[in-house]
Amino acid sequence: MRRIVLALAVAALASLSLATPAAACPTCFDPQVSLQTPDGRPWSDGKPVTVVVSAQRPEAVALPPTGLVVVMRTDGDRTKCLEVPLKLVRSDGAGATYAGIFYPFRAAAYDGKLRLGDETSDISFDVRRLAATAPVAPQADLPVGTVEEPDAFAIPADVGRVAALGAALLFLGIGVLLYRRTAPVPA
Repeated sequence: MRRIVLALAVAALASLSLATPAAACPTCFDPQVSLQTPDGRPWSDGKPVTVVVSAQRPEAVALPPTGLVVVMRTDGDRTKCLEVPLKLVRSDGAGATYAGIFYPFRAAAYDGKLRLGDETSDISFDVRRLAATAPVAPQADLPVGTVEEPDAFAIPADVGRVAALGAALLFLGIGVLLYRRTAPVPA
């Protein structure tokens, strides 16, 4: 019994000593994501938005010339992954600003992954909270992300659970009918 307790204590101490805090990452960027309209006007359906990523970097890390945003969810629902390439539009000694054009399906919250150099981090942005501001760079100079329409038919998550329960009851009913049909009738 003592050996088990000792082994658990050693494993717990080892896992604590091997855990490194996120702030100790020597090559990590600290990205902030915001949205702009390319023309400085309020956003409307079918119009693009400019995804602007402001990244602070440690002194020893070189700034990559490009980046990538991969949009993976819309309002929490999975969607086809959409890539938005980013271009370095401004830099100073401590940070950089990247931008790329994204065509949202609708006014919604989007989230996914951001890749700058070898670093990948989670991001999220909401088109409903977009405020009209001056563009960070001319639209013609920015890379444009993939333009895809969402699938025409999608079962909402709450309806999907009811459909799964209905399918399970249907298969159970068919199983009961087949069992009654093949069971011998007592004489």
